[in-house]
Amino acid sequence: MSLAPNNWQSHDFIVKMLDWSAVRGSRLSYSCRRCGRRFCLFAAAGQGTWAVDGENRALEGMVSDRWLAEQCPRLFNAKDDEDRKRLVKVAAA
Repeated sequence: MSLAPNNWQSHDFIVKMLDWSAVRGSRLSYSCRRCGRRFCLFAAAGQGTWAVDGENRALEGMVSDRWLAEQCPRLFNAKDDEDRKRLVKVAAA
C-alpha cells in the first residue's frame, strides 16, 4: 500500500534501526509517540510499509492498509489494541 505523505507526516515518530540485510538494507521501526501505532519498512527494498505490534511482528494486511490510509488519531485507543492481535499467519514448516 502506498501511503499519503500527509498521513505519514501526521505522526510524531521515533525511528529505530532493527536490523540490516545486504539485499533489503536497514529494517526501520517507526513508533508514533502520540497514538502508539508502529510501522516497519526496509530502507532499500522498496517493499512498502507495514504495521507491526509491540514486538515488531507484522499485522494483517487489512490492518496495515487501514492504518496507512488514516491520519494519526493522536490518542491511544482500544480498537488499535484489538488490531495489534491480528498477526500475519505464518505457514507451518
